[in-house]
Amino acid sequence: MAETKTTAAKAAAKEKTKTPLTPEQKAERAARRKAAKVIGFTTFRQEWRAANPEGTKEQRKAAWDAARKDAVRKASRLVRSLEKGGVKLVQAEEPAKA
Repeated sequence: MAETKTTAAKAAAKEKTKTPLTPEQKAERAARRKAAKVIGFTTFRQEWRAANPEGTKEQRKAAWDAARKDAVRKASRLVRSLEKGGVKLVQAEEPAKA
């Protein structure tokens, strides 16, 4: 029985050890996170404006602070679902400044 605990502890330690992300993986993760934030805020803003046509910018900001976590979480799930379905989101290049 002592061997089982030791083996289980070693297995748990191996699962906790993660390999560091490559720069490409970090960039992909950051792009995914940015896409989720943009999608989350855009959908929130559209729904909020429809429900509060007379709302002020300050009211919207306060409502966004309250709803941000949930909206971004839903958008992250949407991005993940799209990627699993074969849709790849690519960030547009910024235009060159003259």
